[in-house]
Amino acid sequence: MPTTIPIKIYEILEDRLGRDEAKEIVREIEASVEAIAREKKIEVKDELGKELVTRAYFEERIAHFETKIESKLRLYFLILLFSMFILNSKAIDLIAKLLGVVK
Repeated sequence: MPTTIPIKIYEILEDRLGRDEAKEIVREIEASVEAIAREKKIEVKDELGKELVTRAYFEERIAHFETKIESKLRLYFLILLFSMFILNSKAIDLIAKLLGVVK
């Protein structure tokens, strides 16, 4: 995206320095502005790259949390089953009969 200086500045330079020198100065100013804009764009891109979460990192974190949640759900399910069997007297009798402790 080329950057141009305002025409008023060019006219002032042309009046004071002449047409050829004014054009040369304007070209150098525009080139300098372009270089500065490119540098700033690169700096902003680098800063955003450091601060924003990438898709790969996000997917890795989601997979990690899924694993943690699955293991907790398994544990809670086993605790629930164990509680149901222990607190229910008929379940205790059934387990005893299945294991052959009581006939």
